[in-house]
Amino acid sequence: MWLYLSLTSAILTGFTVIVMKKSSKNNLSTRLSLLGLLISNIVYVILGACTTDVIENFSLYNLIKISPLSIIQSIGYACAILSVKYASVSTVSPIRKANTVITLLLGILILKDSFTIAQLVISIILIILTILLAKSKENNVSSRESKGIIYAFGFVVFNGIAGFLNKVYIDIFGNPLVVVFYYGLVIVIGVILYCLITKKWDYINIAKVNSKGLFLLHSALDLGANLCSRFSLIDGQVSTVSVITSSSIVITILASRFILKEKISWKKYLMIIGVFLCVMFLAFI
Repeated sequence: MWLYLSLTSAILTGFTVIVMKKSSKNNLSTRLSLLGLLISNIVYVILGACTTDVIENFSLYNLIKISPLSIIQSIGYACAILSVKYASVSTVSPIRKANTVITLLLGILILKDSFTIAQLVISIILIILTILLAKSKENNVSSRESKGIIYAFGFVVFNGIAGFLNKVYIDIFGNPLVVVFYYGLVIVIGVILYCLITKKWDYINIAKVNSKGLFLLHSALDLGANLCSRFSLIDGQVSTVSVITSSSIVITILASRFILKEKISWKKYLMIIGVFLCVMFLAFI
């Protein structure tokens, strides 16, 4: 079951990036980040409250314990939105897949996931391919594109660590819905406190979002992808799950060509195939 959940997460994630790109146009990135976090995590809190006994057994200690995951993954979420706002999907999506390597190595080093020399070699190849894909076909990269690439690498670091922490907390609590309840509650409280301190309540006013349908679709796809990924971690190794979900890059890059009409050189197509093969080898060797 964990394999099917991982593949479903990959498919949803692949289209999430495309919808994120379209919904980020002519919208304030801070508003999209805060509203996206608020909506998805309210759903997490409701799911956890309705399907588990977490309300009866509520623990402030658990809330504090899970807060590092909430903070780290929220930063990664903001970096994801900013990366596609400033750079093309076909440029930043391959970079963002390097988060797999961080999650893979943390799983091997700390959780003692099974490890082979072949996995290490393929991981290095994957990193090299993502760096090559990040390079523009032009000699000079615009400052706007450079900013998007920096945010993409920010996503790599924070999301890679968050992927590892999700497995740690699911192993501790057993039920992913308990984890997402506390995780979501921390973020909802954080968003409200941010707006209270800055007095920027309009940041969470959905009426001020352009293309509301696309924004809500992005939130739904992101929510579904994350839930599938978390449930796959019950039985699957974090190192294996992370690389399978990384195959979403194939869907994202190809969709960027046919939906967003972004031009992709034949060299990038070859590197995309290389990334796909690396991900598949990492998942099954």
